[in-house]
Parts: sequence; structure tokens; C-alpha cells
Amino acid sequence: MSQNDYHLLQTLTQQGFHPPQAWLGYARTHGIRPVPAKKLTQCPHCGSRHQHKIGQYVYFSHLVKLNQCGNCFLLYSDTRFPNEIIDQHFELNYKDEAYFLHQRRQIFRQIADLVSSAAPLKGRILDVGGAKGHLMAVVQRQRPDLQITVNDLSNDACASAAAHFGFETICGGLSSLDDVVQTFDVVVMSDVIYYEADVQALWRLLPSLVAPGGTLIIRIPNKLLPIKLWQRLSRRLAPHKIDTRDRIPLFNPEHLFIFPPHFLAQQLHLIGFQAIQRLPSRPLTKPGGKEVVQPLLHTAARLVHSVSKGRLVISPSLLLIANRSQADDAAQTPHLKAAGA
Repeated sequence: MSQNDYHLLQTLTQQGFHPPQAWLGYARTHGIRPVPAKKLTQCPHCGSRHQHKIGQYVYFSHLVKLNQCGNCFLLYSDTRFPNEIIDQHFELNYKDEAYFLHQRRQIFRQIADLVSSAAPLKGRILDVGGAKGHLMAVVQRQRPDLQITVNDLSNDACASAAAHFGFETICGGLSSLDDVVQTFDVVVMSDVIYYEADVQALWRLLPSLVAPGGTLIIRIPNKLLPIKLWQRLSRRLAPHKIDTRDRIPLFNPEHLFIFPPHFLAQQLHLIGFQAIQRLPSRPLTKPGGKEVVQPLLHTAARLVHSVSKGRLVISPSLLLIANRSQADDAAQTPHLKAAGA
């Protein structure tokens, strides 16, 4: 064995590739290298060490497991990378204008309608992970009376939102919102909460951002069932390949969590939100060509949602809308403790 292969096997062992010998050829062709990271041994939400492996994937030269907690049923990645690695990755791989202006336009219109309906006159709106402000620009056209703030991890995105649309901005991750003293009538978190490594910090933060009686709008993927079915089928059809799979179909490796809708609704209830609704989310618009399949699927999802009286959402992504109770902050304390137990 060459010295290079010896060191590569050590790297594979340290970075979760088991058995390492089975991954040696893969490591040579894919440029696996030492990357610092922390492996989780317990659920980041409830602390349980009882978990079930859903699948595995390669990300930043680590073999990462997607586990489901046996206690609270949250699905989570078992690997955490340093903030500087993740921040640089997102800054360098930021979506282009076509993505925001074209591919997400249906999503933006749907969320903008919800914001416009929920916000009071001259209400305060916060878009967490709002990128360059394109979603809030749609809201602004519908409701020019609203006071809009955009938060994003990217310095360039925040600068763009301020320069092009005149929005107030708060640049940074969720922790940058800890010191915000005002509350907002509507808080939007579209495709963002699964990037936050500290879920307990998320539960603590939300009640401090949303004003009593205010509205929280969250958009998340809704692909847990097809992911589980695909993984189960793969195990049956090719059990000999289980240990050398490098991806999970339908799952984005950038995501740290899959939030089951019932889990998320329960946590929001515990921290003082009520009247929680789930709606089918409009899909991304594919670049080029005329859309036929996606509109039909969305129509079917809306029909299923209506027939089931809101209990069943089958769209690839869903919207969760919750109202914060009118109770004062002191009344929320027991809920916060319960959520963090």
C-alpha cells in the first residue's frame, strides 16, 4: 500500500466512511480530503441517543448519515461543519437573478398574497433568509404601506436588497436576530429553517420576533415519505450497495434537517403559536419551456388538501402558517421550557 493510500484510509476512517477500504477508489476519483467537522451522537432537539439511519450521503469529503430520532422523530444530519466553511460555500454558490425572478415567481406570489392578507396597515414585516429581497419586492408592490426588513447570511444579498428595493437589512445568520428589540406583525421563513444548526435557538427566537397576534409563515420541503420509500426500495433491490451509497435521492445535502410537518406544528404550539394551517406550496418554475406537469400536480395537491379538510398535503413543499397567541411574554415561558426539555 502506498503512503498516499495509507493517509487516505486514515482520512476516510476519521470522516465516517465505513468500511474505509470499500471507499478507497471513490476517494481517489472524487478528491476526498481532510475537512474538520463534528459528528453528533445524539438528537440536537431532544438529546436522545436512540436513532434510526435513513440513509447516507457524501458532503464536504465526509460520509454523512441522515438519522431519525427515535424519541421526537426529527430527522437530522449527523455532521456539523465549521461556520466559515458553510458561509463561504453559500456566498460562492449564491443563486443568480433568473432563479429569483423566474423560477421562484409562483412561490413568491403565493407567499406575498399570504403576507398581504395577514399584515395590518403599516405593519412590520421580516423576511428571514430573504436573499436579495425579491420576495419582499412582490409584497411591496401589493402593500406599499408595509415596513419591510430583510435578513440574510450573505453580505452581498443584503447590500442588493437595500440598494435595489430600499429595504432595511439585518445581515447574518439567525443569531444576528437575537438582539432585535422590535417585533414583527408577519415573519416569513421560506426555505431557511433547515439550515439552522441550533434548533433550540430557533424555538427560543421565534416568539421574540413575532408580535402577539402576529403571523409566522414557514416553507419547508415535504418529501419525507418518498425519501423513506425510495431508501426502503433501494435496500431491497441492491442490499450489497447499502454501505457505499453517496447520495439520498430527493434530499438536498445542504440541509441539516427534515422537519416532519406534525413535529414542526407541535413545536410551534409549544412556544405559543396557534391556528396552525398547512397549505400546498406552489412549485418552482423550471427554466425554459411551457409548464404542464407541475401545474397539474399542484391542482391535484390542492384538491387533496380540500377533500381532506386541510389534513393532507401531498405537494413537494408545503407552507405552514401559524398565529402567535395574544398572551404576553410571561405567559409564554412555560411553553418555551417545554419545547427545550
